[in-house]
Amino acid sequence: MSQNMLPVSNALNGGEDYELLFTIDQKDYEKIKNSTEIHIIGHITEQGSPAVMVTPQNSTIQLKAQGWKI
Repeated sequence: MSQNMLPVSNALNGGEDYELLFTIDQKDYEKIKNSTEIHIIGHITEQGSPAVMVTPQNSTIQLKAQGWKI
């Protein structure tokens, strides 16, 4: 972990991705919401909406793409 980055930034942008991410239509949420094999991490918002993370305390943190640059 970089010493100059916040832990949440490292978690979101640090690489080493081991889980498959995918989207489903919102109308299909009820079909998978109780699955123990699928972890719901968010939802798609309207175009133009800022990308934010909502914490368990219900505060929002604006997200900025910071992935690897080659």
